Amino acid sequence: MIILINFLLFTITKCFSSYVIISSKLNNTTFKYWDGINGESDLHECVINAVCSVTHNRFWVSSLTERLCRCSNGKECPWQWTKELGNSSISLNNKSHMKFCAPITELSTCKYNQEGIEIHGKSDRNNSYLIPYNVILNCNCPGLHYWRLKKYTYLENDFIIQTFKCVKRRMCNTYEFCGHIRSDLYSTYYRCTCPENHLCIFQDRNKENVQELLYSGSAYKGYCLPFNNA
Repeated sequence: MIILINFLLFTITKCFSSYVIISSKLNNTTFKYWDGINGESDLHECVINAVCSVTHNRFWVSSLTERLCRCSNGKECPWQWTKELGNSSISLNNKSHMKFCAPITELSTCKYNQEGIEIHGKSDRNNSYLIPYNVILNCNCPGLHYWRLKKYTYLENDFIIQTFKCVKRRMCNTYEFCGHIRSDLYSTYYRCTCPENHLCIFQDRNKENVQELLYSGSAYKGYCLPFNNA
């Protein structure tokens, strides 16, 4: 894969202050590398049960893969968006998956109030961005659950540690807040499950900075709206 990355696949490169974007026309995938990482060879090696990629099924454009670390012994980290999770992926939100170097099915189901995921990275006190370095999974969060921020620790030089716990989603009521919708990808971090014939969507363009798993930034507030009012 690295040879293909360097010589064949990627045709467009854009550099930004905190990340690099490389697009692959052959695979219809855009790769995102964080904070001074210019490609696969610059990535650090993944620790055990670390997220190596995050894949996003974007609207209207190619899928986006955020690369976080490289698997050991030359093993390829899963990087393609797939509808089915498989045994090396777990759900992040309704349009994003977290990928791992090895199957994580042997991890136990998260217990009540357990620190299920730990993130080491960089952010600021305004929650305007997040650069994740190590994202470590401690347990499996079942379907119809979501990740809720449990603890946030600020360190020197904008380094942070976040821990998230796995929480069961309850049923929402009509017109109730149901989740945050990212303002860039329009993917939804559900907090509860809307009734039948409802959608979790935003009503206006008002945004607020939020802290969700692997995302700190602006988001819309989604509400459970009946189909005929959507």
